[in-house]
Amino acid sequence: MDSFSSFSQRFRLILPFLTLWFLAGVALAWWNPQPRLMLTVAMATSLGFLLLGPYAAAALYMLRLQEVWRGHLRWPLCLIPPVSTVLALDQFLDWAPQQVALAGGLALVGTILGHDATLAVLELKTTPGARLDRWMVLLFPVFIALAVLGGYCSLGMGSGSYRFLNALLG
Repeated sequence: MDSFSSFSQRFRLILPFLTLWFLAGVALAWWNPQPRLMLTVAMATSLGFLLLGPYAAAALYMLRLQEVWRGHLRWPLCLIPPVSTVLALDQFLDWAPQQVALAGGLALVGTILGHDATLAVLELKTTPGARLDRWMVLLFPVFIALAVLGGYCSLGMGSGSYRFLNALLG
């Protein structure tokens, strides 16, 4: 994939990834259909990607820690922002333990993805002649959240349609 590819070409490449998030939304709705958990998944992933990942990248590279331990220090340091943010939010929102674990794990995934995406954008900006696809940068985290919510809603829609047809025909 070169830096001159269009948004539609990049979108076709991320469809398998978004399909996995859609299936994760279906699985979470099947496991526990609480809307609070689904919104936690969507928000933790998106905010980890948009806020915590770039913050972790900026902190690591401003402190020049990217070369310590041959670059392996960045993974433990990527744990600090999502864990501290989720624990702080838990103090204010009084989440259930499963919601804290879910938010922490998915904020960590979002942080790692956001960290890597930030580094890719910074490297792309320093490449002469390369063009940054702002639509993909802004919409990719939103697409992840919408895929999870779509999976959650589709299971509910399918279940409701089945019950409606069963009551109508039975």
